[in-house]
Amino acid sequence: MKFDDLTPEQQEKARAAKTPEEILALAREEGYELSDEELETVSGGWGHCSQEKYGCGMVGH
Repeated sequence: MKFDDLTPEQQEKARAAKTPEEILALAREEGYELSDEELETVSGGWGHCSQEKYGCGMVGH
């Protein structure tokens, strides 16, 4: 799942999430299946991309 592919409303919800659990709940709510890599990025912290809060695998470039 790429951040740019989300609707403006989904992007706003993702930016408002404060914990990895909130991101996972949002993904489930929206019917997204996360890959193992995406789950690892979310569960392991806020990712490794300098420009995106949640990391490349989840909502990055």
